[in-house]
Amino acid sequence: MRLRPLEAVNLATLAMLSAATLLVWRRLADPGEILLRFSLMGAFLAVVVFLTQPPRPLPKALKIAADFYPAAFIPFIYESLGVLIAAARGGPRDDLLIAADRAILGHDITVLLQPLVSPALATFFYVAYSTYYVLPIVLGAFLWSHDLAAARRYIFTLTMCFYVSYAGYFTIPAYGPRTALFDRNAVPLDSAPVARAISRTINQLEHTKLDAFPSGHTMIATAVLIVAWRRIRRLFWYLLPVAALLVLSTMYCRYHYLVDVIAGVVLAFATVPLGDRFYDRLTAVSISRS
Repeated sequence: MRLRPLEAVNLATLAMLSAATLLVWRRLADPGEILLRFSLMGAFLAVVVFLTQPPRPLPKALKIAADFYPAAFIPFIYESLGVLIAAARGGPRDDLLIAADRAILGHDITVLLQPLVSPALATFFYVAYSTYYVLPIVLGAFLWSHDLAAARRYIFTLTMCFYVSYAGYFTIPAYGPRTALFDRNAVPLDSAPVARAISRTINQLEHTKLDAFPSGHTMIATAVLIVAWRRIRRLFWYLLPVAALLVLSTMYCRYHYLVDVIAGVVLAFATVPLGDRFYDRLTAVSISRS
């Protein structure tokens, strides 16, 4: 069977997370529910493999779903991480990240930004922060309509970026400045209705809280820019200000430390080319076995 690189890496990730669940079994309130979730996700991947291997004609809607399913699959992975991180690593280590920021800046980035806080600006940056949920899809849609092979490579590479950022959460679990520096963030950000609505929605929907390092928002935004620069240069210039504001918003809205953002940028520049090489290698292995 010729397994696509995307399904190969997703199945491998499920296997590793299932193994991690078994390792911390006794520290979990309901490990059976987690394993059941991973099993159902594995069954879903089996359906994707059936539909795509060998390549067969599919209705356009199924073609799109078979390529863009990570837009739904990856959030399910993310939502499974919270209890696993806590069970595997224990409490947060925000102290390490706070110390790193103070070593770089001599201060806390969120405290330095407090003079700039206003209801209008907070609303603006919360909206900018929310573009994270559409920015990768915009580039993916453009690529898919112009170059299907490039789109599939991009989706694989972006998936790798998500998984690398998740590995970082296990390495240094941290809540971020909005929680760890709550007592120092004296000026409220959510005084305006739109800002408050976005903040509350994110808090309610994202159950994995130990996810500050690295900044996944920064890593994904940077990866999108790297691929756009390589593949659709004219689109890059439209995405650049959106991505830049998104990165700034991660600190203004107190979700991330400066060191989280730096790590996100560095990891994106490392992961995108490595993801390309990994994609080529998995493709070659798949072809040799078919």
